[in-house]
Amino acid sequence: MVQVEVTREQRREFMLGLVLAGAGVLAVSTSAVLVRLAEGVSSFEIAFWRLLIATLVLLPFVIHGGLWREAGEVGWGRLALYGGTLAIHFVAYIAALQLAPVAHVLPLLYTSSIMLAGLSALVLAEPLRRAQIAGIMIVLLGVTILTGFEPRLTTRTLLGDGLALVSAAAYAAYSLVGRRERTRLPLFVYATAVYGFAALWVFPFAVGAALRAEAVLARYDTGVILALLGLGLIPNTLGHTLYNAAVRRLNAAVANVIFTQEMTGAIVLAWLILGEVPSINAVIGAAIMLGGILLVLLR
Repeated sequence: MVQVEVTREQRREFMLGLVLAGAGVLAVSTSAVLVRLAEGVSSFEIAFWRLLIATLVLLPFVIHGGLWREAGEVGWGRLALYGGTLAIHFVAYIAALQLAPVAHVLPLLYTSSIMLAGLSALVLAEPLRRAQIAGIMIVLLGVTILTGFEPRLTTRTLLGDGLALVSAAAYAAYSLVGRRERTRLPLFVYATAVYGFAALWVFPFAVGAALRAEAVLARYDTGVILALLGLGLIPNTLGHTLYNAAVRRLNAAVANVIFTQEMTGAIVLAWLILGEVPSINAVIGAAIMLGGILLVLLR
């Protein structure tokens, strides 16, 4: 009788985890479209504002709980390093979206999974499984189809694709170096610290970009301000929190697989809201890459 109750409780937790993960995917899928809606503002400025907004939203929870001591025990220098890698990820990702189609950027961004697997093998001596090696080869095939046979490929798109890979590499590095602290620190403490440090890293570049631009204040019209608020609140604060809540109830591999659907959601939203119709090559390449990424993630 007790076993039945435990099974039911586990089932409820699993279903709740799926709901949280699904809601998290919807939240993070808005990121690409919101970046596009903040058109006219540099990638440094967009990254700074979204990171600052997320930090300010989470900060009261950390202060109220008196949790800063735990962050200090980890070391502010380490957290600043993690924030630096996250800053590179955000700036490169936003810049990529300003140059290349969403259907290119999101699949390439998720190559961070295969980069992380490779880094873990090199740095942590965690051997790659056969399925992971096969997945990496499949992802490379998908990249070839996505970029090598793209009829509308331009120098601008290639630069955006390159920045998407830089963003993926930075996120893989961020995931690797911050792996231990993410499990040691409470969610809000870790997120607030790395978002805050990332915002500080980006700040001088954002100021420089703003000063070089013409009509500094005029660029921040109502639409841009709403897009920046949306970026800080929806994909950053809400999406990140829902993902971590889901991981607490689901196997991490299952949660990661669900979150790969951000690329599908982002491509669909870009189609519906921005009228950005993906090419056949982009759809085929993205689908192949998704299959390879799933092989890398699943254990």
